[in-house]
Amino acid sequence: MVEADRPGKLFIGGLNIETNEKTLEEVFGKYGRIVEVLLMKDGETNKSRGFAFITFESPADAKDAAKDMNGKVKESIKIF
Repeated sequence: MVEADRPGKLFIGGLNIETNEKTLEEVFGKYGRIVEVLLMKDGETNKSRGFAFITFESPADAKDAAKDMNGKVKESIKIF
């Protein structure tokens, strides 16, 4: 889902708890230049809380990624 206040920013939900920033960059990087990957982690275990925010330099790249990845399972990432 593209966030209205930042058209290049995506919310990614339903992630496996083993997902890390590097994996997200590898999977989503094919759509364009990524400015930021913010993986939300549990404070005690440091494992993924199951969601992240990815900001692309180009809003068009974010739209392409959202369209292509919506509902797909890629590697250890499950995208809703």
